[in-house]
Amino acid sequence: MAVGAVQHAGQRQFIIGIAGVSDNDIVIDTEDVSQFDTFELSSTAGAMDVFISHDGTNYNTAARSLTDLGAATTNPVLVTVAGRSYGFRGIVKKIRVRQNGATAVANAVLNLQRHE
Repeated sequence: MAVGAVQHAGQRQFIIGIAGVSDNDIVIDTEDVSQFDTFELSSTAGAMDVFISHDGTNYNTAARSLTDLGAATTNPVLVTVAGRSYGFRGIVKKIRVRQNGATAVANAVLNLQRHE
């Protein structure tokens, strides 16, 4: 079952997450997103980490590395910081975003897009 409100905008889709309360709360949990290949994630509060599933059932046990889209370097990160945008590319079946730490996640948004 998906967690978050889905909004469509042409070739893009946005998923607005729910507020987190505790460490490891699921703030976004997608349905099938295999038609997209580019993902961008941000929040206004709290830290998050991303887990992916290639088959739609089993999720990786380690967080997906992300690119900090506002950083001067391209070093990958595993945990986000509030107020910044992070991205990754690939074909995956489902995405699960969890709160990382005690600070509540607020206004999490996952932007999905397909590039030809």
